[in-house]
Amino acid sequence: MRFLGLVLRRVSRISTHIGGFFHQVTELLNNVLPAILPPAELTRLIQSYYDYGYRGAADYSAREVHGTGLSTWEKTVLTQYNIKRGTIIVLGAGVGREAIEFARKDLRVIGVDTNREALRLAVRTTQEERLSALFVQANFYQIPALPAQADHIFLCGIMYSSIPGRLSRQAWLKKLSLHLKMGGLAILSFYINRTKESRLDRHVHQFNSWLAYLPGGNPSYQPGDFVSHDHFLHAFLDETELRSELTDAGATIVQLNWEEQYVIITWRIWQ
Repeated sequence: MRFLGLVLRRVSRISTHIGGFFHQVTELLNNVLPAILPPAELTRLIQSYYDYGYRGAADYSAREVHGTGLSTWEKTVLTQYNIKRGTIIVLGAGVGREAIEFARKDLRVIGVDTNREALRLAVRTTQEERLSALFVQANFYQIPALPAQADHIFLCGIMYSSIPGRLSRQAWLKKLSLHLKMGGLAILSFYINRTKESRLDRHVHQFNSWLAYLPGGNPSYQPGDFVSHDHFLHAFLDETELRSELTDAGATIVQLNWEEQYVIITWRIWQ
């Protein structure tokens, strides 16, 4: 039996090494996708990712999926900017974790998401708790709201980084400004890569930059673009990159918290 145990351990180690190798190959191939797929196709990948993740969500209870409610930084923002009343549009609302909490605080909530299953759970929760919130099935690229009606706009998760391409993100920001009242705030969460860039990462970026400018490539590719588990994200490399992207789009940065990965912006002059 001891011999069998040694054999099994050896086989297990070999399997782990093989599995690790193929995982690395998969990640490498995925990270080439942003250089060859157009932004529309990358967006469709994200949609498929959430459609799969939210399958059957309507059958779960709110407690199972909402967790502990708002995160620490979200609570801090509400307190710091005295967000106690008015209309807030929650983009990428999903099952309603943030939207439900905002409604509990007596804010007028409009939640937007593309996934019907997720929204069904959000609606059921508001009905059970008799909260005032409207949920709309729509893409947050096209916000279904009247111009200049929102006091605040909240983009859930790290979804700002899910918009492929700097120019696309800037165009979206300009559209976003049209839905805010004068002096309104937009609260966006973004993604940063906390791991140190390796030599392989640099080679991949160089290769991708070459691929992107070939016929049929994606010229909007940037270093920091990657795909993981069919989800596109842009990892901002530093604060300077993010600040320039926002200000060049006409936004005024009220607060940027790099470590907590959120930024609060407004527009002094409307687009």
